[in-house]
Amino acid sequence: MRSEAVDTLLALAPDPTIVVDRRVRVVAACDRAARLFDRPRTEIVGAPLDTVISGGVLDPEAKLYALRPDGLELPIEISVRVVEIDGETVLAVGLRDVTERRRRAATLREESERFRRLFEDGPVAMALADPDMRLDEVNDAFCELTGYGRDELTALSLADITHPDDVSISLRLAGQAFAGELPSFSVDKRYVRKNGEVVWVDVTVSSIRDEDGRPLKGLGVMRDISERREALKRAHAELERLERDRDRILEFAGEGIYHVDGRGTITFVNPAAEAMLGWPAEAMVGKPAHELLHHRRPDGSPYPRSECHLHGRSGARLESIADDVFWRADGTPMNVQYTSAPVDEPDGGMVVVFADVSERVRMEAELAESRQRAERARMQAAEDERARWARELHDETLQGLAAVHVLLSSGLRAANEADRRDRMRSAQEQVEGEMEKLRGLIADLRPPALDELGLAASVRDLAARMQAIYGIEVDIDVPAEPDGERPRPAPEVETVAYRIVQESLNNVAKHARCDWASVALRQAPGTLEVCVCDNGTGFDPEHQTGGFGLRGMRERVDLLHGRLTLRSGPDGTEVRAALPMLDGAGDQDGAAASRSPTMPHSIA
Repeated sequence: MRSEAVDTLLALAPDPTIVVDRRVRVVAACDRAARLFDRPRTEIVGAPLDTVISGGVLDPEAKLYALRPDGLELPIEISVRVVEIDGETVLAVGLRDVTERRRRAATLREESERFRRLFEDGPVAMALADPDMRLDEVNDAFCELTGYGRDELTALSLADITHPDDVSISLRLAGQAFAGELPSFSVDKRYVRKNGEVVWVDVTVSSIRDEDGRPLKGLGVMRDISERREALKRAHAELERLERDRDRILEFAGEGIYHVDGRGTITFVNPAAEAMLGWPAEAMVGKPAHELLHHRRPDGSPYPRSECHLHGRSGARLESIADDVFWRADGTPMNVQYTSAPVDEPDGGMVVVFADVSERVRMEAELAESRQRAERARMQAAEDERARWARELHDETLQGLAAVHVLLSSGLRAANEADRRDRMRSAQEQVEGEMEKLRGLIADLRPPALDELGLAASVRDLAARMQAIYGIEVDIDVPAEPDGERPRPAPEVETVAYRIVQESLNNVAKHARCDWASVALRQAPGTLEVCVCDNGTGFDPEHQTGGFGLRGMRERVDLLHGRLTLRSGPDGTEVRAALPMLDGAGDQDGAAASRSPTMPHSIA
């Protein structure tokens, strides 16, 4: 059906509209209806009504849905009216999308149900009151709070259960809330329970209004704060007691305490301050604090009050100073650490709490001097090491090169070719020998194997050279290089371990007068243990010489926060070190290793 009358009907309809004939088929549809169904209008026209709308169109109680091609059912409402078009009776069906309205209605129902559950079953006391202040609804928690049953409470008003002293303020605030002057309010008040007991509650009241803003009910939420009020009461009593005992607390305080007013004049001094400063309280009270205690800087130069950050004109402020000087009654300085805090009083002023830290300052100065001595010792040790290598190069390498020079010079003056070849061959042998010695010196300085092959290979190489050069039998108990399951020590740890073995074997060769030594390495959790033993004559560890060897070992171990122990006697010497595997691995690992049982000459 398509006529001018139908087009006019569809154009004037306020909502998306379709036209249905007596056979319940769609005979016309507007563009808005096509968009609502998400279909071309040609698909809608001619289709049975139940293929585009589900539900009974003429059933006012039915829920209707617009059926879309993608299967989506869009909630709709319809309005139906009978019209005559070109002599034929048809139905004009107006369509309205009610998705959002149904969603809001569902949300409102859900929120109402949630509020109802919260109101009925929640642990917080709640009540609804009418504008005349009578209780309309209460929950179980409110009944438990007041001691009344539901029926008893709904027959009462708020004034009936409120303490007489709190009725006036409660009614005034509630009246302002219902009048719209207050959106809500909170107040601490007292209820009188059914048994006459008084209970303190924190009440928060909000007004519930209709769409026109007229008050319907007041919602009250109540929390029992009796324990909190009792705690506050006890706190006030405790504060009063502390105020009474304040003078005694100040009297027995270990720190010096004094108070100055806004002009910087001392008004109070405790006994600790008297003892530290050497003045009786009566000699200090009424005196300007700066001119009495703080008049000179630590170097003795004058300290004007205008420049003083403690008593100066900038005013009292909260601060803590770690290093300053107060001057005693006898004119001697006292190193102090103090905290100053302003006092919130009409007269202003501040309280200064100070402690005598002269002993700490003295110890810090001694520690700094000790560090300087240690640094000088390290520098001297480095110079001694350089001097030792200079002697080695002079006595060994330089002398060998001089011999080569003599051989080469004499070869140039040789009388015949055979004599010249002999001397050149001797020079070549001499150069090869010196090259071997240089390799040994270079290996002593930094063995290539330590970087390329690791600690174990370097220690084996060092022991082999010791055995070859000095003829001392050296037993080696060194594990294989670390694999993926066993971590490798940090490079600096391997270097220190190698130097300990190197220096210990040098001492064995030069001083021990022995024919046997052993080197053992063991890797414990977080710790690398090193042990070097010999069967020599030993020495007295308490009377060590000033040589670099042992001192250098100790310094290297200390830098890693490790432990070095030395045992020596007629049956030989044992040097043992426990080194942390990594930087900062801690003294605990090293300490634990140093307390372990003494390792035998061969460490497994």
